[in-house]
Amino acid sequence: MDEKELAALKESNPKAYDSYVALKGEHDKLKAAPAPKNEPAPKDDPTGLAEKAAKEREEKEKGAKHEKDLESSIRFTSAAATWAKENAALLPKNVESILAAAEKENYGSTIQKASAVKEAIVLEFFGHQANLDLLTASQKSTFDEFKGLTKDKRIERAQQVYDSIFEPTFETLKKVKRAEQVSKGFKDESQGEQAYKDKRLKMARKQHLGEKN
Repeated sequence: MDEKELAALKESNPKAYDSYVALKGEHDKLKAAPAPKNEPAPKDDPTGLAEKAAKEREEKEKGAKHEKDLESSIRFTSAAATWAKENAALLPKNVESILAAAEKENYGSTIQKASAVKEAIVLEFFGHQANLDLLTASQKSTFDEFKGLTKDKRIERAQQVYDSIFEPTFETLKKVKRAEQVSKGFKDESQGEQAYKDKRLKMARKQHLGEKN
């Protein structure tokens, strides 16, 4: 996050800001540590150095992933209400209620909150047949598998399914609706032109043929 985003987050959600700053500090410490050499561990490692290096590398990778997930979750939760209002015409009516209900819940972390909200949005969105019909066969199979999981497992996979299935499908829906609006616009314009021509014809007939109506 840049300084402007951090300042906005600090003002709107101090708790999430503190959590992000603390995690960022831990991650920076890990990054400052010398990178372990990516060498295969010898069969005999009496000092345990190779094992220690592997663990350090694993911790760095976990820290980087967690930081990325936290930043993504903060962005999502901060902008979710605005996004829902801007796209209300394309989303199920219950989506805004889902977001409002989430604000009243207590979650262990911002990541957990974002995942829970995304799980609910995915299920609600594809609970409508018209949206389900937009999925490819592969996406439909993945969604069916996701829907069949327990709630806890769905929340664990919510980020992945949201990114790989919901977002591209929602973008497709927006393009379809945009095309329909453009098509309607052309149709309305055509009707307007015809009405104008009819009016001109009527005036001409009145002027040259003496018709009253």
